[in-house]
Amino acid sequence: MKDFFLRNNAYHIWATNLLYDSIGTLSDEDYKKDVGLFFKSIHGTLNHLLLVEKVWYSRLIGEVYIPSSLAEELESNRQTLKIRMSESLELWNSWLRGLDNSIWETLFRYKTMRGFEAELIFCDVVQHNFNHRTHHRGQITAAITQLGGKSPEIDYVFYLQTKGK
Repeated sequence: MKDFFLRNNAYHIWATNLLYDSIGTLSDEDYKKDVGLFFKSIHGTLNHLLLVEKVWYSRLIGEVYIPSSLAEELESNRQTLKIRMSESLELWNSWLRGLDNSIWETLFRYKTMRGFEAELIFCDVVQHNFNHRTHHRGQITAAITQLGGKSPEIDYVFYLQTKGK
């Protein structure tokens, strides 16, 4: 199972890099423009992704990070946000490599942002994080198209086919 999650994280690194290549063609005005996404703009959505990565990663390593909101801005600078996102994905990669195979079906207990105790199977928690990334990347690709840009081909199966896995 660990190999599956490592492959998924490699996909997310690949997809995020392609997404950032597409975003790089947008003006700063379009990048921060409210285009009707849940977190308003492409920037707001990318910032949200970094924030949630930080929340879940902290839970998984036994620390607690509680933002003021899911829209809290961690980084206002476009390039610095890109760097921090890349660092976060690599951090997840290192963490995943260090996991023992016996952990995947164990129960994981954590406190939600609303303050109540929750319990999920460990592999479901990790999968939720990957799903969350995909969900918001889909929103961003729609916004890129809406703004007249070209969206990248970032389907998981396309990654598998092009990477020969």
